[in-house]
Amino acid sequence: MKSGAVLWAGAICAALLAAVGLHRLSRQQPGPHAQSLAPIATPPGITVQVLAQSADAQAAADVVYADARGMTLYVYAKDTQRGKSACTVDCAKTWPPAVAPPGATALADWSVIAREDGSKQWAYRGAPLYRFANDEAIGDTKGDGADSGAWHVAAFRPAAGMALPDAIAVRAVPDAGGEALVDWLGMTLYAFDGDATHPRPSCDAGGDCARRWVPLEAPAIANPTRDFSVIARDDGIVQWAYRGRPLYKFDGDEKPSDAKGVGVDRRFSVALIVRYFMPADARIRRTDALGAILATARGATLYQRDRATPDESHHFRADHGAPALGRLFGTATCDDNCAKTWRPYSAPVGALASGYWDVDTRPDGTKQWAYRGFALYTYAVDKPGDMSGNEIYDLAPVGDDGAVVDTGGHAPLATVTGAGVDPIVPPGGDVSGVGVGAMFWHAVVP
Repeated sequence: MKSGAVLWAGAICAALLAAVGLHRLSRQQPGPHAQSLAPIATPPGITVQVLAQSADAQAAADVVYADARGMTLYVYAKDTQRGKSACTVDCAKTWPPAVAPPGATALADWSVIAREDGSKQWAYRGAPLYRFANDEAIGDTKGDGADSGAWHVAAFRPAAGMALPDAIAVRAVPDAGGEALVDWLGMTLYAFDGDATHPRPSCDAGGDCARRWVPLEAPAIANPTRDFSVIARDDGIVQWAYRGRPLYKFDGDEKPSDAKGVGVDRRFSVALIVRYFMPADARIRRTDALGAILATARGATLYQRDRATPDESHHFRADHGAPALGRLFGTATCDDNCAKTWRPYSAPVGALASGYWDVDTRPDGTKQWAYRGFALYTYAVDKPGDMSGNEIYDLAPVGDDGAVVDTGGHAPLATVTGAGVDPIVPPGGDVSGVGVGAMFWHAVVP
């Protein structure tokens, strides 16, 4: 984010309006840019993966586009002719194209190109995408810099090329399901879809709306760009707008990436630049205990089964297990007997991985959705809106010498629930004869 000087010269604002191209929205209706209509970040068969050497999923440089199996995708500097691949025949053996599924069509920044052999290949912003045959595991980037620097990983940077004002940046806001505009402190910005024909281009003057929604002020010398404009309000405030929609902060957001304003007022939506893929039946639901969680359209909380080990702790409001661990588990952590209580979150026949969502195959051949590597389930005990399956631990028995007792492959002997149970250190700190956390269930945060 640039740190250019911000001059708040209210006294000269009126004199500068015409010079910097400000305009009033009193007679302009905002375009159809509702949150749900933000362009999709990934089409079918294209996923987003954290690099193997990265521990920070929020760092843009550490997140890359990948194929449906999670293998890193690359771009080729020698692809200079738009819509055509220069990597064919022998080159394509080392660098297989990112194959587009049958029926794939262009979508926002994504296009489909025809190869010489008749197959279809995904291209992002006109650049064909490829895998590297020598990459062995999800997150590998062994091909980066190959051929004297002609090959580069296809980094996940949706804001690349955007002309952003000094006071505005782009950040992942998982609770809102996408990449969103934020202010210089990283606080989420919201776009207003109310009646812009009102003389004051803002939410209602006075009342709860005006108290809770704070306009994002622009400096008097602000320079509009293609997507960003500035509007002169009747109260003297000069305000940033994104694609014609005035931008606000929500006073209930406490830290960067909070999106507590979602659902508070239907006229306000997070100012997404791209939205992450979600299955048609999946939703983001707010809860008092955990904030935003994943759920089905009917309100069933979605859970994953994770592992607790002595050298780690889990903060249920933030943590995910490592995606590699979830992929290692697959569906094996919940067999047919388990599935009677923890019901697999079914994926339709033909479903393709996209974004942070994968498709697992169960032993019986049925498909199951996985999120960030972990297979997802609903809990049979829950009613719509419940979250009673959260923090259920399966305990393995421990002998007097502190060693875990071999159960002969049988299920753990005890199951305990409740936030008061520590899966790592039992009450009193004495592990002999009690149990240590082995596996646990928790609701999934985005």
